[in-house]
Amino acid sequence: MTPSTVAILSTALSFGAPLLLAVYEIVTMRRSPRGGGDDDDDRRPPVVAPQPKPLPDCLRPENLLRRGRIPDLEDA
Repeated sequence: MTPSTVAILSTALSFGAPLLLAVYEIVTMRRSPRGGGDDDDDRRPPVVAPQPKPLPDCLRPENLLRRGRIPDLEDA
């Protein structure tokens, strides 16, 4: 093989194959699922936002006021 053929093939192997794999991954990520109808959305479970945990009794504002831990602020 001539040196120019080796250089072209080496460049194609070094940059062409990874570039083709990257393009393939992008195309498959954007592709919609097969069937493509609105019925696909009905089969998915609804997304439920996680609820925050309730505050413990020692941190609830009404309990802190009863115990007198929050002092009344006075004007300076």
